[in-house]
Amino acid sequence: MLYNALSTLGMSRTLQSTMTRQQLDLTRANEEVATGIHADVAATIGAGTGRDIALRNLFDRTDEYVKTTDLLDGRMKMMDSAMTSILTSGTDLLAAASTGLGQQSPTGSSLQIRARGVLDQVVGLLNASAGNVYLFAGTALDQPPMRNVDGDKSGLRAPMQIVRDAIQSATGGPAMPTTAAETAAVVARLDDLFAVRDPATPAPAPLTDTFEGGFYTGTTALQPGGTASPRVSGQPADSAAIAYGVQANDPMMRQMLEGIYMLAAVDSSKMDVDAYPDYIKTAVDKLSGGLGKLREATAQLGIQRAQVATLAEQHKTQKSILSLQIDTLEGVDPYEASTRITQLEAQIDATSSATARIAKLRLTNYL
Repeated sequence: MLYNALSTLGMSRTLQSTMTRQQLDLTRANEEVATGIHADVAATIGAGTGRDIALRNLFDRTDEYVKTTDLLDGRMKMMDSAMTSILTSGTDLLAAASTGLGQQSPTGSSLQIRARGVLDQVVGLLNASAGNVYLFAGTALDQPPMRNVDGDKSGLRAPMQIVRDAIQSATGGPAMPTTAAETAAVVARLDDLFAVRDPATPAPAPLTDTFEGGFYTGTTALQPGGTASPRVSGQPADSAAIAYGVQANDPMMRQMLEGIYMLAAVDSSKMDVDAYPDYIKTAVDKLSGGLGKLREATAQLGIQRAQVATLAEQHKTQKSILSLQIDTLEGVDPYEASTRITQLEAQIDATSSATARIAKLRLTNYL
């Protein structure tokens, strides 16, 4: 005769194994409810894993572009604000200086004071930064591009002193020109001082300083040898690169600063009547020319900001679409997961009860 026999030890171990599996399933189900995605995505979606990985990679790249466009827009916004403030201050100074074009004004000293105030403001704005990045320094992003008008701790001559020394070298000693010929010499000397030149080429005698180094310490306009230095640019999309960097040593900035320095370096009310007309006209023309080109650059920056904003919206839209596609593959129905948790909890309770009953069985109960 055959007897079907099952030991209580075997039953207990089977139930313990079942309970362990159920507890693991419950842990995964709770994790899925908390995260909203399958605990083991690859095992769940099977052949769709390759597509899921591709979508994830595209999502990550798109997310980086969203961050890049936000960063670019923030920097461009600060640049636009600084350039607009420079235009406002420069235009006010231009209006004040233009009143002296017809005849020499007895308020020339107040014009000098006003020009000095604008000069300090412009230099401060050109040293604007976003975080640890100086906006007008070119690719030398970690240091302010403009030296203070009255100098710094470097031991070099102050920019204002460089200008005054250049004027005196052209006049032969006096602090300002006294004749039309001396005015022409002063203008030529200052043009040399503010000119764009190969950094490997020394300043033309008798100058010992140039704009780059004496006034500006960022990325040079030209590399040694005369080739143009790389400009700051952003990559807001795979096929889009935007060279948005405006530098404090751009020709328009040099021209504008030369005009402001001319007004701030001398008291035009004390200038000889023969030297005055050409001097004040040149200063006004340079200031006006620089401001005009700066206005164009500001408009161009606005166009570039609009391009970045358009790309940013495209990236955000694509990111939302990718997120939905990924969620379709990886996502868990919260109601289904909650139902599964309830079922597993009931199964664990039943298994626990069965295990407890088996544990109480004794042979003596049947003897």
